[in-house]
Amino acid sequence: MQKIIRWFMVVCIPFFLTGCWDQRLLKEQKIIDLIGYDVGPKGEVVASTSYPIGMGGSGNLTSSSTTSSTSAILTSHGGTAGDTLLQEDLKISEKIDTSKTQVILFGERIAAKGLYRQLDYIYRNPKGALGAKVAIIEGSAMDAIRLKQEEAELNGRYYDEFLKSGVTTGYYTDFNVQVVCPLLLKHTKDPLLPLLKIHSKGHRAESVGMALFNNEKMTGKLTIPESMMFILLSGGIEQKVSFTMRTKQRYKQNQLNYVIIEILNSRPKTKLNVKNDAVTANLALKLKYRIREYPKNHLTSPLLLEQLNNEIKSGLTNTAKKMISKLQEANCDGFGIEEEIKVHHHRLWEEKYKNVAIKEIPIKVDLQLELLNSGIIN
Repeated sequence: MQKIIRWFMVVCIPFFLTGCWDQRLLKEQKIIDLIGYDVGPKGEVVASTSYPIGMGGSGNLTSSSTTSSTSAILTSHGGTAGDTLLQEDLKISEKIDTSKTQVILFGERIAAKGLYRQLDYIYRNPKGALGAKVAIIEGSAMDAIRLKQEEAELNGRYYDEFLKSGVTTGYYTDFNVQVVCPLLLKHTKDPLLPLLKIHSKGHRAESVGMALFNNEKMTGKLTIPESMMFILLSGGIEQKVSFTMRTKQRYKQNQLNYVIIEILNSRPKTKLNVKNDAVTANLALKLKYRIREYPKNHLTSPLLLEQLNNEIKSGLTNTAKKMISKLQEANCDGFGIEEEIKVHHHRLWEEKYKNVAIKEIPIKVDLQLELLNSGIIN
């Protein structure tokens, strides 16, 4: 009896087990790790892709840890972003696979026309690279894809690590396809994406700041200090960040006119004040900081410390005001103020503030600074 049961299990159970019906062999795929989109001379979409190839020219990576690789570049034109990738399939020996794409770059011109129509192909794809980072390039994304950088074997890995470093340093926010697409469709809070420029002769990229968006279209830019201030006010920075400030003193030795501070702790708070059915947004920020560098030295006098603290506060407040002015000029609701009105004052939002331009809402900023450390000893 036991033998019959065993034979039954051996013969019948395999019929109920699933097989590898959806396998994708690496040797049959061309793994795209980096994609860049631009606008062509006739208004078409231009896609530049980077994919790894073995140094020996085998066309694919192997699992061997000793195998080195380099990036191959391919450019194609099409009516849509998806069509450009279909066109690339006609030019290479294996089938294109974008499921492992690490970074997607957009040139300024195509970003001004709208991002979602380029991301739609990936967002709808069940195997789309939803975790791919998204960034904007000043000028052409093609220049970024073709960059002969020297810091990583693969261009996709270089930009992935470059953007991770920028997020860690506090230069810009971390957005991937999965996060940014709902914001492009939501229309109540706008994304701000990393903005880079390319130094082809220097073989490297450089962080410029953040690109401002109104719905899905790029409408403005922030500098690095303005970007860091935006992230502080929005509560997106948890690590320490540094600002270089110019003091009001004017010494002949220019180096003595600067101070570098490091933000140790930040507590942002957004509050809406409603009076006579008019909303004012108040952005408050409490900062605790230390002085990292002050070439003039001699910070021993409480009077001097108070004077320097006031100058630093004035400088940071001006940076915050410039940043808010640029947001309003670009009609970029990066703080999600309309969303706050919708949640807390829904009737007023329905009647007056639904899809309102952010420049129509007064935004005030209040910074409070506390100096924790002024030198090596204290």
